[in-house]
Amino acid sequence: MKNKLPNFLIVGAAKSGTTSLYNYLKQHNEIFMPEKFKEPRFFIAPIIKGFNHNQPSGRRFMDNSIFEWQDYLKLFENIQEEKAIGESSVAYLYYCKTAITLIKEYLGDIKIIISLRNPINRTFSEYLSSLRENRENISTSFEEALKRENNRKVQNWPSYYHYTSKGFYYNQVKAYLDNFDQVKIYLYDDLKKDTLGLVKDVYKFLGVDTSFTPDISIKYNVSGIPKNKFIHKFLKEPNILKSIVKPVVKTLIPYKERLKIIEKIKMKNLQKPQMKPETREYLKNLYREDILKLQDLIKRDLSSWLE
Repeated sequence: MKNKLPNFLIVGAAKSGTTSLYNYLKQHNEIFMPEKFKEPRFFIAPIIKGFNHNQPSGRRFMDNSIFEWQDYLKLFENIQEEKAIGESSVAYLYYCKTAITLIKEYLGDIKIIISLRNPINRTFSEYLSSLRENRENISTSFEEALKRENNRKVQNWPSYYHYTSKGFYYNQVKAYLDNFDQVKIYLYDDLKKDTLGLVKDVYKFLGVDTSFTPDISIKYNVSGIPKNKFIHKFLKEPNILKSIVKPVVKTLIPYKERLKIIEKIKMKNLQKPQMKPETREYLKNLYREDILKLQDLIKRDLSSWLE
């Protein structure tokens, strides 16, 4: 039987609601998205191989990526009659040049979905995620992390640490618009204001039944600093107690309900510090020109990003 390949990709940006979108899309019975690898990153494999894997999170980034075409194909071997087949790897937007070359080589001119968030808030959100996942030490302030960014890039640290660089969207988005015929661009603000409306618009873009209503009660991959590190680690990482309890819980609570409970506990266990006003002003000035170019490119008013 001929291999069934993705006909759409969610390419980013990171911390712009892509995890929630992934979870809402894969509920649809006419959409297939891999369960095990939410972010295969196959189309930037050459870049990942060049990362410095001796620093924090380097090995984790490597272990959670796909490098061989045959392994990538295996992600889609359970496809039945789904119309829309896709995956979501946010690094495809940031590393657009490499990703676009390989996407076109392997998949051709497929549908592309891009979600964009105010780059100032996105940058801070990624820093908070790095604290949550122990990629940054709690003693490293946001301002210190920004100062270290260029040096980390020179040393080939993974893109987790490219905090401000990822937020210069103009060239990234333009590259996809220049290379693909069907590109749908959404704003994180739209996802927050009208989640269901946006998701149904994605269904329309993908050519699947728009009457289907997904469960949108959970917001996924929310940033913040864990109040209780033990609870966070227990819920996120494998451990002996979980392996003992899991078989019992599986018989009592359906998978989707378990997922809801876990995500709710995670969210309640997070605290969200505020960005310093002077740091926000610095980032506004940093991104101003790129934001103004981007709003002309995508024909959306982005003035609120600079308020």
